Amino acid sequence: MKRCIALFNHGWADWEAGFVLAALREEFGFTVRIATPGGAEATSIGGVRAAADLAFDAVEPGQADLLLVIGSARWIEAEDPVVSDLLRRADAAGLAIGAICAGTLAAARAGLLDDRPHTSNSLAFLRARAPIYGGAAHYRDQPRAVSGGRLVTAPGSAPASFAVAVLRLVAPEREADIAAYAAMLGAEHAGGGAEDPFATFGEWGSEADRRACADL
Repeated sequence: MKRCIALFNHGWADWEAGFVLAALREEFGFTVRIATPGGAEATSIGGVRAAADLAFDAVEPGQADLLLVIGSARWIEAEDPVVSDLLRRADAAGLAIGAICAGTLAAARAGLLDDRPHTSNSLAFLRARAPIYGGAAHYRDQPRAVSGGRLVTAPGSAPASFAVAVLRLVAPEREADIAAYAAMLGAEHAGGGAEDPFATFGEWGSEADRRACADL
């Protein structure tokens, strides 16, 4: 069974975690564990209290196949040296890594964005909050997730494409299922398609929905 550890800082963004963690655990056979600062309970922006499985400083690359950094305003405030070191070691070990919204600051401070395609909330956001960031030449100014090798990044406004890109990274053999999930998430914005996009929820969308949302 594959393993995911998601880093939840205090004030984590509910919408950035839901799509990706639910799919990983329910449909793609991943165990999901939550790491927080000091192993303390972490409350989301929406007031959801997440109980920790372990602390940031207890996470080792060998404990996971996928490491996710979920956005939080706490990542903006200052670098967490423990997380920076963990991300560098995880990257060196070849783990799949996903970072969304302010979680991309943690990746930038660890040097993970200096040499591969990536995105964030904006280029100015990275430059202002991560002084050592040196990856401007690789920045992609787009409203959906970007994959660069074993790293997926996304702005906080793109939790659906973040989830889809992470799934494609860790389970490329499941492309048909991933495309169906993308179709389900994007059906309400497709400008057509099935009258009830959730009528085929168990199959994650119809073929028509998948075609309509092929660029998600």
